[in-house]
Amino acid sequence: MTHDNIAWGYSGSIGPEHWAGLCHEYRTCGEGTEQSPVNITGYAPSHARPIAFSYGGAATASRNNGRTVYLDYGPGNTIDVGGRSYQLQGIHYHSPAEHMLDGESFVAELHLVHQDAGGNLAVVGLLFRSGGPSPIIQGLIDAAPDIGATIDLGHGLAVSACVPGVLDYYSYDGSLTTPPCTEGIRWIVMQSVGTVSQAQVDRLQELVGGPNNRPVQPIGGRQIYAVSR
Repeated sequence: MTHDNIAWGYSGSIGPEHWAGLCHEYRTCGEGTEQSPVNITGYAPSHARPIAFSYGGAATASRNNGRTVYLDYGPGNTIDVGGRSYQLQGIHYHSPAEHMLDGESFVAELHLVHQDAGGNLAVVGLLFRSGGPSPIIQGLIDAAPDIGATIDLGHGLAVSACVPGVLDYYSYDGSLTTPPCTEGIRWIVMQSVGTVSQAQVDRLQELVGGPNNRPVQPIGGRQIYAVSR
């Protein structure tokens, strides 16, 4: 049995506190030293170049694996970070949010997953607090299939809608927030926080049967940077 067949989830005996013991391939979830998510605090100012978004496509398919809903995108949507180009692979969500900011918790978070030519991952995180409804979140909800299903989309959520008006961000070295918790992930959490309605939060969790967030992990000796234009 490969690790892809190992059942894991967000509660009970297969919840986050047990991931590392579910199989050998998941041991990094407990033994890793650069795990995500984290409480973003104690950050140092950085004069790194701003992130450049080159987005123009729309979602081509939507998948619900029972843990989250994924929106898939075709080629042609990229970000440039520090002179390195990453291609968008897809978008998924967590509710409640996974990252915290100076101790503040949020009700939802989108992860925009990118990969460069060498296979390295960069994930852009968008945080949402309670407030007015989010058209971005609504676009994901409207496209979401039932658990276990995949649907083709004629013209799904335009990824350009996910680009915040202010491009300041926090950056740190972390991991996947799901098993196998692989490290070496470049995290870019946008400083601009959106809003989402309680009805939308309820629907996000209903789509996958409940909350789907991993608790924050120790920051250890890592430095978090705040990049402002």
